Amino acid sequence: MSGPGGADQRRWSVGALAKATGTTVRALHHYDELGLLRPSERTRSGHRRYTERDLHLLYRIRLLRQLGMSLEEIGGVLADPGVLREVLDRRLEEIDDEVWRLTALGRQIRGLLEQLNDARPRPDTGELLTLLGRTSLFDSYITREQRDLLDERAGELGDDGRKWLDAEWPQVLTKLAEHCRAGDPVDAPEVVRTLRRLFVVLDMYTGGDAGLKDSVARFFRERGLGVLRDVAPEGTDVALGDELWDYVAKAYAAALSAG
Repeated sequence: MSGPGGADQRRWSVGALAKATGTTVRALHHYDELGLLRPSERTRSGHRRYTERDLHLLYRIRLLRQLGMSLEEIGGVLADPGVLREVLDRRLEEIDDEVWRLTALGRQIRGLLEQLNDARPRPDTGELLTLLGRTSLFDSYITREQRDLLDERAGELGDDGRKWLDAEWPQVLTKLAEHCRAGDPVDAPEVVRTLRRLFVVLDMYTGGDAGLKDSVARFFRERGLGVLRDVAPEGTDVALGDELWDYVAKAYAAALSAG
């Protein structure tokens, strides 16, 4: 429609603009409230009237939204177009992180399918899903570089090495829980032997990378009890709290001192 003022420039009501652009009236009202897209004109009765300039601005907002920007980021770009490169660089990093996360998720799903297909007798699906949920949390404790390092390490170990690790680490954790519950001295020979088994597991899993070892330790201190309950043999009492990881830390130090 043409509006007053002697110009033939087309104008839209809020409903007409929403229909013409595939945007909702609610979104246009929200953009107005945020100051992102305020109508250039209003009628005498206060109704919004959008001009072609407003239309072009709306298209810019929608493009930036399609790039995944928040409305706050869009406001910053509209106020200062010079920050666009910085915002796009940050968005690209976020997309890379999401691609990495989805790749890791795909790897976990493939691993779950392999267990479902290969195990004899067939494992309990609920238990596998619970374990997958627990272990997938580990990805939030490591960087992409560390995840790539773990993938490379898994390739170096081969199927036999990975199977050995899959069988060994639950046994080691369960044994440490038993030592803790029994109150065995951290420098007792049997405890030291168990810790040395833990050293082997950590070195095989991480390739000796100190940063990865720290990430593993942080994960198990914060999430490990749930994982331990999932992997411990049936009937094993693992009803422990933080005292388990305090015990492991002391035993770890004792085993290092013993050489």
